[in-house]
Amino acid sequence: MRAILSAPGSRGDVNPMIAIGKSLVREGHEVVISLAEPYADLAQSAGLTAEAVVDRDRFTELLGNEHFWKPIRGARGVLRELAGEFLSLHDDVIRRHHVPADTILVSHPLDLASRIFRDCDPSTPLVDVQLQPSILRTFDSPPRLSPFWFEVMRPPWAVRAAYWVIDHVAVDPVIAPQVNAMRKARGLEPVRRVMHRWWLSPDRILAMYPRWYAPATKSFCPRLVHCGFPLDDISGGDFVPPRGRPIVFTSGTAHHHCRVFFELAVEACLQLGRPGLLLSTFDDNFPPDLPESITTMAYASFGHLLPHCSAIVHHGGIGTTSQAIAAGIPQVIRPLAFDQFDNATRVERLGCGRWLRNEKRLAAILRSVLSDDDESATASRRELAAESRPGEAADVAAAEIISTFQRKASP
Repeated sequence: MRAILSAPGSRGDVNPMIAIGKSLVREGHEVVISLAEPYADLAQSAGLTAEAVVDRDRFTELLGNEHFWKPIRGARGVLRELAGEFLSLHDDVIRRHHVPADTILVSHPLDLASRIFRDCDPSTPLVDVQLQPSILRTFDSPPRLSPFWFEVMRPPWAVRAAYWVIDHVAVDPVIAPQVNAMRKARGLEPVRRVMHRWWLSPDRILAMYPRWYAPATKSFCPRLVHCGFPLDDISGGDFVPPRGRPIVFTSGTAHHHCRVFFELAVEACLQLGRPGLLLSTFDDNFPPDLPESITTMAYASFGHLLPHCSAIVHHGGIGTTSQAIAAGIPQVIRPLAFDQFDNATRVERLGCGRWLRNEKRLAAILRSVLSDDDESATASRRELAAESRPGEAADVAAAEIISTFQRKASP
C-alpha cells in the first residue's frame, strides 16, 4: 500500500502526521508526505518520501506576519493559503504518486485537494486525520473558536445558525472559488459550505485525541475513531534534564513575536523565586541580559522535557497541550488564534490548568496552579496523565488506515 499524507503547517501539525507515517512504514507500507520545506528532513529521517510544497522563505514569510496570529485574520489567512497555492501543489503530489488500486490518501484537516481527488476517484479511500476537536462542528457542545464573550455557544439551533453565517460570510468567499474551479476542471459539480460537511471524508475520520478530551465528537461515529494523543515529537539524540524543575514558557515553534511575553515570564519567575526556561526557535524573541535563573533553548522534546518541569505556560496548541497533560504538570494557556481558545477551555474544564486572560496576572495565576493546596486539580492531572500512552495513538491510526484500505480493496 502507498499512503499519501499531507501536513501543511508548523511542527505541531507535522509531528503527528510523521508519527503515523512511521507506523505505516514499520508495517511495510510506502509513505509519501507533503509538507513545508523546513520539516522535509524530519520526514526523510523517519523513512518517508518528503515532498516540500512550501519553500522555506515562503513559510517564514507567512508565519512572520503578526496578523497571522490574530483570531479572525489568522484563520482567514490560513484558509486563503490552503485554498490557493497549497491546493494545487498537493494535488500535483497526489497525481504524481498515485498508483491505482494501491493508494490511500491520509489528509491533514485543511487538505482540500485529497477530498476533491476522492470525489474524482471514489475507488481511492480517504482517511481524515483530525488533530484537534475545534474543527469538528458539534452543536450541543460546540468548540470555542474565539476569545470573545459574545461567541454563540448555545442553544444548538443558534450554534447552527452561527456556523451558517460564518460559512457564507467568512469561509466560502475565501476558499469555495478555488475549490470549485478545481472541481469544475475535473467534471465535478460545485459544492457549498465547503467546511461544513463536504470536506470530511466519507470513509474514515481519525480523531487524534481521546474521547474524554472532546466527548461531543462521538456524534460523528461510526466513521470517527478516537485514537488518543499522538505524543510523538519525532526527536532523537541525547537529552539532558534541566535543573531545579523550571517553569517552561513557549509560544510555539513558529511564533516570531513573543519578546514581550518572555519579558513578562522573566518577571513572573523572579516574583515567584523559581527558575524559568524560555523556548523559541527565533533568538530575537529572547530578552537580553537574562538572570542566571532563566535559561533559553531553541527546541526541546516535550515528551522528554516536561516531566522534569514544574509547569508550562504556552499558546495552547494541541501538541503542547497534550504533552503537558501526559506529563501531569499544571499548564497556563495564553491562546492567540486557531484551535488554541478551544484547548484552553477544555484544559480548564478538565482541571488541568488555567486560561491566561490577562497577562498582567501571570505570576498570580502561576502561584495558584503551583499551589499544593488544590488536591482535586492534582488528582485530575495524575488521572489523565495515566491515561495518556506515548506512541499508542499513531499505531492505532496506522491500523485504521490499513483496515480502511483493505475494506475498500475487498470485492
